[in-house]
Amino acid sequence: MAAPRRGHCRGFTYLGVMFLIAIMGLTSAMASAVWSTVQRRDNERELVFAGRQFADAIERYRKHSADPLHLYPRSLQELLHDERIGAPPHHLRRLYVDPMTGDTRWGLVQLPDGSIVGVHSLSERAPFDRLKVVPDFMPPPGAKSYQEWRFVAPSALDVLSSSK
Repeated sequence: MAAPRRGHCRGFTYLGVMFLIAIMGLTSAMASAVWSTVQRRDNERELVFAGRQFADAIERYRKHSADPLHLYPRSLQELLHDERIGAPPHHLRRLYVDPMTGDTRWGLVQLPDGSIVGVHSLSERAPFDRLKVVPDFMPPPGAKSYQEWRFVAPSALDVLSSSK
């Protein structure tokens, strides 16, 4: 009896390994896309949190104002160290990083006199199209970028609408 020839089976293992590598590549690409979406949604939630912190700090700044000509801060640094009164209150503990850009620079919502009444992201990325990001925050309908998500002190909303 002659031994079976092994030549006709060569390459089968190689093709199997190549197939497994291709499957692993597709799986990792799909996982990367899902991870990117999850990360971006987390960043949106962080953006809302940070924006609200700024809006609340600006509101606290206004409530501590004795000077009617200086109701709102002229820079975000004034929210960290309010020098207008004896013991400077800290309306904000730190300048938050914009999670969409990874930078501490924010777009400013200002009154005509230069007073800051709110902030917005500097990211030009388009947000996910959905009704709610977090409970009690609805992004502006039809927003083309995160720059349109404005976080304004509640007391300034009337002032802003009358100055337009």
